Amino acid sequence: MTEEQAAAILKELEMLRKLKLLELLDNGYSQGQLAKLLGVSQPTISRMVPNVSLKKAR
Repeated sequence: MTEEQAAAILKELEMLRKLKLLELLDNGYSQGQLAKLLGVSQPTISRMVPNVSLKKAR
C-alpha cells in the first residue's frame, strides 16, 4: 500500500466517523455518550460537533 492510498483510507474513515456522529446526534445522544461510543474524549466530540453541524446545515 502506498502512502497516498493509506492517506485516502484514513480520510474516508474520518468521514465515516463524522457521519456516525451526525446519526447519533440526530438520535438524541449526549456528547458524553457519543464520546464513549466512538472511543474518544468528550472534548473531542465538542470540537467535532460545531464542524459537523455547520456542514450539515449546508
